[in-house]
Amino acid sequence: MKILMLVSRLNIGGTEKYILSLSQSLLAHGVQVGVATDGGPLASSFKKAGIKLHIVPIGKKLKRISLLSSIMAKESYSLIHAHDSKAFAQAVTLSQKHKIPLIVTIHGTYHRRATLLSAARTSKRLIAVSPKLTRWLVNQKIPKNKIQMIPNGIDIATFRPAANKNHWRKALRLPQTAQILVYAGRFSSDKYPIARNVVLAAERIAKYNRQFLAVLVGPGPSRSNLVQLAAKANRRLGRTAIIIRPPMSNIQHAYYVSDVVVGTGRVALEAMACAKPVVAAGVAGYCGIVQQKNINQMVQCHFGDHGAIAPITPEKLSSDINSLLRNPIKARSLGELGATTVKRRFSIKTIGSRIIQIYKEVN
Repeated sequence: MKILMLVSRLNIGGTEKYILSLSQSLLAHGVQVGVATDGGPLASSFKKAGIKLHIVPIGKKLKRISLLSSIMAKESYSLIHAHDSKAFAQAVTLSQKHKIPLIVTIHGTYHRRATLLSAARTSKRLIAVSPKLTRWLVNQKIPKNKIQMIPNGIDIATFRPAANKNHWRKALRLPQTAQILVYAGRFSSDKYPIARNVVLAAERIAKYNRQFLAVLVGPGPSRSNLVQLAAKANRRLGRTAIIIRPPMSNIQHAYYVSDVVVGTGRVALEAMACAKPVVAAGVAGYCGIVQQKNINQMVQCHFGDHGAIAPITPEKLSSDINSLLRNPIKARSLGELGATTVKRRFSIKTIGSRIIQIYKEVN
């Protein structure tokens, strides 16, 4: 069995890290895997992991299909696994031309319906990463028997509790004694409102807590707007309490320095694996502090990306963040719960095995 992962670009984001973790897991299980992509900042991580990359520049559709088709024939790939809207359209053509099975993973509700339905007709299975996303796909008139819910898998060898918080604070040039909030995510049109609310909440907290520091990490076109918003807040506060950092390929280092993490989807799971207390806020809205009584509801909603319990507001965010900062024993306990949950339910080793089983069923 030889799998070709298809993704338009290897940016630093949840989908791309999902593909990296899954590809590493496949290799560990003895499954051959290659990734066809335009390239991107995460490409070096794939090469470092020993994953074969096929760089296919974005250009005219027919030329790209021709290049991909040549790769398929030369490398004798036996299955295509596509991961974003642009890749879906190409994968449908390639699957039909080479008469090999197609699997698609649906990471969110942002796909155009026509593209999604086309991929659904050709694919053998659609993998949805949350229960809410499964229901959304059914509402798009996609046959239920084609949909399989398999959550994000986290590499717990990479995302694990770190003993020395101060070491990482020094490495990232952050103060040793601060109470640090970390937000990680894309600064794109769909996720910018989350980051904006985090900045506004951080200003509220910093006004009464001079030890508080918020660090927001991520890529995206709305980055300059966020930098301006943070600068205005810092001027009002009379100190630098909110820092906007560029994207990090080793995002676990940012989690290591934190006392609390705000995130959604894969970020929430990664931070939990690092034993950090998490406040879940995503594209769909607010879910709050991740804890024992609501963990199953959080998973259903993909930690705020595919469903929520309330709108995101600076008031809710600042209240929940403060409750964790003021109660370090509770925060530590929730961090331990998160690490145990990810290890038991979301390890890439377990998730990878489930996806390999699907490959075997359709091949």
